[in-house]
Amino acid sequence: MKKYPFKFLDSYDREDRVVFFGRDEEINTLYEMVFQSPVVLVYGASGTGKTSLINCGLAGKFQPHDWLDLMIRRGNNINSSLKTILKNAGGEADEEGAQWVDDWDSVTDKNGEELTPTSKALKAIYQKSFRPIYLIFDQFEELFILGSKSEQQEFLETIKGILHSYQPVKMIFSIREEYLGYLVEFEREIPQLLQKKLRVEPMNLDKVKQVIIGAAAFEGSNISIKTGEEDAVAEAIFQKIKGGKKSLTIQLPFLQVFLDKLYLNISGDQKREKPAEFTLAKVNEMGEIGDILSNFLEEQVASISNGLKGKYPKLNVETTWKILSPFATLEGTKEPISKKELFDRLPDFDKKLVEEVLLAFINSRMLRYNESIDSFEIAHDSLAKPIAEKRSVEEKALLEIKRLIKSQVSIKEEAREYFSEKQLVFIEPYLEKFKQTKEETDWIKKSEQYIREQKELAAKNKLLEMNKKKRERRVWIGVIAGIMLVSISFFVIREINNRRSQIADLERDLARQKDLDRTEELLRLVMKGRGRNYENVSDSALMDILYKERTYPLDSLISIEASVSPSNKGGNNRNFTMWLDVPSFRKEEIKEVHYHFCPGFIDRLRISKDPSSQFSIGYLGYGYCPVMKIEILLNAGDTITRNFSYEEYFKANPPEGS
Repeated sequence: MKKYPFKFLDSYDREDRVVFFGRDEEINTLYEMVFQSPVVLVYGASGTGKTSLINCGLAGKFQPHDWLDLMIRRGNNINSSLKTILKNAGGEADEEGAQWVDDWDSVTDKNGEELTPTSKALKAIYQKSFRPIYLIFDQFEELFILGSKSEQQEFLETIKGILHSYQPVKMIFSIREEYLGYLVEFEREIPQLLQKKLRVEPMNLDKVKQVIIGAAAFEGSNISIKTGEEDAVAEAIFQKIKGGKKSLTIQLPFLQVFLDKLYLNISGDQKREKPAEFTLAKVNEMGEIGDILSNFLEEQVASISNGLKGKYPKLNVETTWKILSPFATLEGTKEPISKKELFDRLPDFDKKLVEEVLLAFINSRMLRYNESIDSFEIAHDSLAKPIAEKRSVEEKALLEIKRLIKSQVSIKEEAREYFSEKQLVFIEPYLEKFKQTKEETDWIKKSEQYIREQKELAAKNKLLEMNKKKRERRVWIGVIAGIMLVSISFFVIREINNRRSQIADLERDLARQKDLDRTEELLRLVMKGRGRNYENVSDSALMDILYKERTYPLDSLISIEASVSPSNKGGNNRNFTMWLDVPSFRKEEIKEVHYHFCPGFIDRLRISKDPSSQFSIGYLGYGYCPVMKIEILLNAGDTITRNFSYEEYFKANPPEGS
């Protein structure tokens, strides 16, 4: 059966990789980056296809046994969302699994500190799947738009804990480029955050051609392009969307909506099952396009309003826009809303009417239901901006007030600031137009009480000041006393300055000593966690070791490491984990590592971009496989060869109980 190759405003996932075109360059770049750093940042304008690039393009580059992706959206709180995702993925070990964790490895990180709950959950997931874990934080800007400072700080500590635990985990953050500035504080704590980043560019003409021609040429596609018009049709579509703008690119959502409208104009099939041939004539029939997304929204809102008017005579286009409005933030990004929250934001609306309009938006593919957080959200972030632009001045003011109140109440009371008198005057007319929590109402009342108390205190201080001035006029001798006080103060200040200079000299001496101590401590930290052989080594010996690792030929510093799995106990299996041990500051000399497996293994060659990346081997003991050949390709062009003997390794490291 032929398949409709376009996804409208939905993102592409791994199963759609055969119809995902136009992003080969970005896919390959991103694939390289994930092997170079534990943290990768993907950014770009709204609607450039960041989510599809990760979930479809990048995912399609991996074999299933090398890719375990966990997609995390903020929802109501990014920390609770992450915990739920990890729990559902198997992050809670049973008693047998917990014992396995203890036998397999310590529950501490490489610095000897106990693993955080998140790191323990990741370890449990990995040991159940033996697949590298990819945590994908999609639409990361939501943390800064909707999240509180405490939520952000808690998440920051979680990420630091994951990085310090050295788990087989990669983290990919996807964010709109206009929110990159919000990452400054995160970058101070996590320098890796901006070291490997990829900007997803808008679609140029070449990429648009790849998308359209590729979708038509796909064997199972139900669309086609008239023979000989392939380039002309793609260029005409590009020009239609670009319009009169002096730009070399177009927005991807505009292309998605246009292609869907073109298909419907040709086939008339709302189910999108019939074949359709794109021709230059059909493209030209589309006429002037204008702002495609705004026009699309206008059409859908008008259609829904007219469709329900018979049942709800008072329903009009303005009312329908107000029901859609809460799903976009003030900044024009999408905001997940539960049905209860929607009712609270529309207290004067008929709930039955709201529910039917909500269902109509879902059927028109403008909204979708997110089961994991029991909320509804706009189908694509690019729809949020035109929704926000449709708001009246009163709606915008109401949202500003809600945000102002929420931003204060979301932090601990001891850290809050009272609303100013000007803010209270701004807030008061809108309080009856939305439902506040008890905590919000109490804080507004406390702010009003604080303002009254401050006014009373100011009045008392003013009266005291007036009385003071009267007394000063009567006591003329105070002038003479003041002159004497100035004279004395001159000598006192000079002595204070001398004392400050002495203190500054002492502080400089102390700083120099601290720098010396910090240097020695840094040396210890560099070697910490590298084995008991380094625990009682003198500083001079450690310096010699570091000098050797920095200057000796790399060939003499590489060793093959392995760890036997407890799952071997009582059977013939020979399962273990292996990796290369190489000084971290020499890893950049290595381009990649080739592991050549013997006959009998399904995959005869494994290529690792990260020499210290661990992977598991299931060696069942069938046949005879004495030696694995390992080739280490250097960026300088040389190759270092090592041989790893299975027989010798298992003789020296027999599994417990074998």
